[in-house]
Parts: sequence; C-alpha cells; structure tokens
Amino acid sequence: MDMGSNPPSRRHPLARLADSLEALEASAGPDEWRDDILALVERLFGHAPIMIDGFDEQGHCILWNHQCERVFGWTAEEVMKHPDPLALFYPDPAEYQAVVAGLSSSDGSQFQEWTPTTREGQRLTTLWANVALPCGGMICIGHDITEQRQAENQRRLAASVFASSSDAIMITDAERRICDTNAAFTRITGYARQDVLGLTPAMLGTAQHDPETYEAICRHLDTEGCWKGEILGYRRNGEAYPLMLSASVVRDDQGRALHYVATFSDITHLKRHQDELHHLARHDVLTELPNRRHFAEHLTDALPRARRDDTLLAVCFLDLDGFKPINDRLGHAAGDQVLITISQRLREAIRAGDVLARLGGDEFALLLTDLEDREECLRIVERVRYLIARPIPLDDALVRISTSIGITLFPQDDAEAGILLRHADQAMYCAKRGGKNRYALFNPEEREDSLPGRRRLDRLEQALRDDEFRLHYQPRVDLHSGEVCGLEALIRWEHPEHGLLAPDEFLPQLLGSRLEAPLGEWVIERVLHQLADWQHQGLALRISFNASANDLALPEFCDRLTAALARYPGLDRRLLEVEFQESAAVADIDAVTHTLQHCRHSGLRIALDDFGTGYSSLAHLRELPIDTLKIDKRFVGAILEDERDAALVQGIIQIGARLGLDVIAEGAESPAHCQRLLELGASQAQGYAIAHPMPAERIPPWLASRAKGPH
Repeated sequence: MDMGSNPPSRRHPLARLADSLEALEASAGPDEWRDDILALVERLFGHAPIMIDGFDEQGHCILWNHQCERVFGWTAEEVMKHPDPLALFYPDPAEYQAVVAGLSSSDGSQFQEWTPTTREGQRLTTLWANVALPCGGMICIGHDITEQRQAENQRRLAASVFASSSDAIMITDAERRICDTNAAFTRITGYARQDVLGLTPAMLGTAQHDPETYEAICRHLDTEGCWKGEILGYRRNGEAYPLMLSASVVRDDQGRALHYVATFSDITHLKRHQDELHHLARHDVLTELPNRRHFAEHLTDALPRARRDDTLLAVCFLDLDGFKPINDRLGHAAGDQVLITISQRLREAIRAGDVLARLGGDEFALLLTDLEDREECLRIVERVRYLIARPIPLDDALVRISTSIGITLFPQDDAEAGILLRHADQAMYCAKRGGKNRYALFNPEEREDSLPGRRRLDRLEQALRDDEFRLHYQPRVDLHSGEVCGLEALIRWEHPEHGLLAPDEFLPQLLGSRLEAPLGEWVIERVLHQLADWQHQGLALRISFNASANDLALPEFCDRLTAALARYPGLDRRLLEVEFQESAAVADIDAVTHTLQHCRHSGLRIALDDFGTGYSSLAHLRELPIDTLKIDKRFVGAILEDERDAALVQGIIQIGARLGLDVIAEGAESPAHCQRLLELGASQAQGYAIAHPMPAERIPPWLASRAKGPH
C-alpha cells in the first residue's frame, strides 16, 4: 500500500495507527503483518516527538523510535537485544510486575501512567496508550509528563502553603489591586478576603499613618524588585501592631510586572519578648536595678556632658559590710530580702537623675551627676550610709548592716568610664582597710604613674621575679558519672609576710598596668609546663586558664602564645582551654575575637566565663568562637532558694545545649546545689562541694582517693 503520496493526517496518532492497521488487515496476508506494521509505524512515527515502542508476545522489543532513545538513553539495538527489556526500565520487582499486568489487561481505551527509570537512573513520569497487534504483541505510544507532574505538584504545594501558612499572604495585580489573600491575613488584620478584593494595600493603614515609608516601599519594589523590613500595620479595629513584611514583584519574560506578592507576620509577641530580654539583660533580676553593663552605658554617656557643661560627676562603689555572715546564717532568701531592702533605701538616698546599679553580689554603684561641689557628693554619701545602717527587719530576725564606699570625682580623676569604676573600687578597698562603714575618696596618687602606685607595682614585679606567685587548680566534674572533666588554674600570691593571698588582694592593682601582660605570660608558661608534666604521668587533664581582656586585645598575645606552644611540641593542645570574661572583653570585642580565633586555630578550646551577667553575652554568642559556657556563681548560689535564678540557670543550660556547647555551673557549694543542678539539666559543675582549689602536687592524690571512694 502506497502511503507516500498522501499528506500526513492531523488526527491523534492512535487513531491514525488504527486506520492504517485496518487498511493493512484488508490488503495483506497474515504472514506479512508484522513487517508491514513495523514499517508503517516506523514511517509514521520514527522521528515523531513522541515515544513509540513495540513488543512481541514474548515481551521482546520489536520497535524503539528515536524519541525513546533520547528520553531513556538506550539505543534501539541495545533494547531489542535485551532478553527482558522491561526490566531495564523497571528494576523494582513489584513495579515490574505491575507494569506487565497493566500491559496484559490494556485494551488501548485508557491511558496508563508509569514511572520508568532512564539509563542514568532518573525516574520519569510517563503516560502510555497501547494498541494490540493482530499478529500478537503490541505497540505503545507514550509521553514524558515528568515536568508537567512536577509543575502540578508545585502548584498543589504552593496552594497548601498559601492556605496553611501562619504568615499572612497578599497578592495584587500589576496595578496593586488585591486579588487574593489567605486565612492568616484575615486572622492578623481582621479583614475578610471578600472585604479587600479590588482594594490596594494602602487600606491596611501604613499609607495613611506613615506615607513616606509606604511610598519608599513602592519605589524600592519598582526599582529593586523586592523589599523586606519591619513596619507598623493597622488592624481593622484601628489597633497598631508591628509586622515583618517581605514583598516582591512577579514579572513576565519582558520584565513587566504581573503581580506583587507580600507576606507578613505579626511580631507583637517577639517585640515584647525582645523588650523583656533587653530589660532583663540590663537590669538585675532580684532588685530590678540597672546592672554593671547598663551602669557603664550611663557613665559613658554622662562623661561628655560633664566635660561640655564643666560640671562635677562622682562614681561611688559600695560594698556591704557583713553581708556574707547574714547569707550563711539565715539563708539566701534572707540575704535576698536584705539586698532588696538596701536597694529601696539607696533609691531614697539619691536624687532624681542619679543612677543606682547593682554590680553583683553585695556590690552597688552610684553615678552622681551635676554636683555643685565635693561637699554635695559627700552629703549624699552620708545619707546613703545612714539609711543602710538602719536595722532591717526580717521574718525571724532584725539585722544590721553597713557599707564601705569608694568615691572618685570627675574631672579631677580624668579617666574613661571603666577606669573610673576601677578607681572607685580601689577607693572602696581603702575604706574597708580603714575599718569598714566609712567612705574613702580615690587618691590620684594611687594611679600607676604616682609614687605610691609605682611602689606597689614594683613590689608585685619583685614577686614575679622571685617566683612568689602560685597556681592552684580547682576540679570540675561530670555530675552524672562523677568523672573529673578538667581543672581551672587560679593564681595565688605566696607573700613572704602575709601568707597566701587571694587574687582580689593584688589583681586589681595589676589590671591595666605594665605587669598585666608579663603575669599573663607567666600563667601560660606554668600551665603548659604542668600540663606536659601530667601528660607524662599519664594524666589527661584539661586545664583552663584565665586571660584578661586587656591581654587578649594585644596583638602580641598571639605571638607569645605561639612561641609558648612551640616549646611543648608533644603537648595535646585539646587539653588547653582559654577562659575569659566577656563583660570585660566587649570594650574591644573585635580584637579579642581575632585573638580567640587564633587560639582556636592553634587547637585550644575557648571558655566564656561568668555567662549570664550581661546582655552582650547573648548578643555575641554567635560571633565569639567559644566551646564552653561557665554560668556565673552568683546565679548558681541562689538556685536553692530563688526559682528565678533557677529558671535563669536552666535557660542558660538549654541555650548551651542548643548551640552544642559544654556548660559548667560555677559555685556548686553543697551537695544540694549539685542535686538541684542535675534537676535543671546541668552536666558539669565546679565549686567547694566538689573540691577547693589546691596546689598541683595534691591533684594526683586527690584523683586517686576519689577513684577509690564514693563521690
């Protein structure tokens, strides 16, 4: 039959194939069927943009057109030679059987959807129609609908997201008329979908209340194609609320705007939580007074004003006399009540505009501004002493307490904020030494460049030369297993006349002086030497040492550390941990962060000490390269009596766990503290309940005795 003279039909391929088969059946004998049919199909569909294949009654492939080769990756020769070609496309046995059954039952009246696998392993979604051959076997015509199915799935997914999203979604046309909104839009704004269709987003109130912002968003969308930010929205009832908006333009191939899509969420609760966190981070939880960081901010802001207005300013550092015995005898709840009462009395003593802060523990600070003269400052200080000295009634006792106050006056003491507070602290120690319950003014001669200051530093320098400093080590343990997790190296001064001195008796004089860096270098060298000695003894003990913020900010710190590590080439550096107080480091956070990153690259671990005492700890957690958080002992000490402190400790533990950090609770002073810490989720602790700091030579016997007996 000559089909070359007729134009190709525009009917569906299956209909054209059926017509041709009927013509063949009428004109050819049975033996000629297969060859004629295959030749006909090849002529009709060999290069057609649809897949055509054929199989005999044994399942062998007898036809495989060019589109099949392109889609599946196998040539016609490869498929026709294969004993079971369907197994190439359906390697899964269950799917293979389903396809065979489907082909056997197919009468060509319905399309069948299959998911064959290509030579490269890609799964396709295909649609097939099958025509049975009179001589046995069948011819199959198929379409690759993978992209179509993916598009349908994406549309279903988009529709599901649109309907179920917790964020409001609003779609407009090119003229910014609203054409669709979702359920969250109604929940957040109060407007039903039918109420806003055809209106513009200006009806949400931003255009009326803040037209400049609204117009800026529109201009940015037209020029940049997207905008994201925080604005105020207005609900149907007129209530204003903060929202986080993200808007974008959908354009056609020619760049013309087709739609605008905006998603937004009500961030009222988030803003409220941020405000609460901001307040909590800048205020003491117990007394609601500003904390150290907030006080430093007030002081930093006040200094330029005092210089400009040529006024007197005073910084006062207060330390309560005899507070610890009250805490020990009557308990933390009584101690907290004393601190609250003292806070209230201090508020009474100062003027409007003065700043009162609790620095931590039983330490407070005052910032007195716009003073007429020194006498006005002293009158306020005397009133403070008088009010604090009044008896404090508690539930079962009447207690008395006093305070030692250090004062420094600006601009006579013309220093920056942090130095002024340190000078007031030094003056407070002078008041303590003078008999307590008194005040002392900072003497500029106490500065390092004065004669008395130089003499004290000369004595400390001699102590460093004469090797009078010592390192004691305080263990920290795993609260679950009792295993020792590491040691903290703590400096002491073995004074030839005064005996063993604690750090607070000499370190304040060293901070910021010429001796701070040499002493830090001495600590590193001693820690490395001790770590190597214990490693030689077979003791793999991690040691953390304290580095001051001033030292970490020095560029040469990295060089000194590198040189020190080079002197101990066999040392396991993972056992060495640098510990720093972030509240002190925040003044030069970039330089400190650079140094800490160098430490991390050198193989050392990084510990953040006294965590929880400032907002900056939260703000810099993601930036600082830290491995360990140490919870400040001021929080841990009160967890037995104060659920607020317990909640704070538990929150810090959870933050550390979410960030993958080790968390160590400092100040575990009793077995009850350890048990409570376990209940709050803590895994590691350090404190007197575990062990007091001890010289290096006592550590191995202590470990041995701990291994033998109960923990």
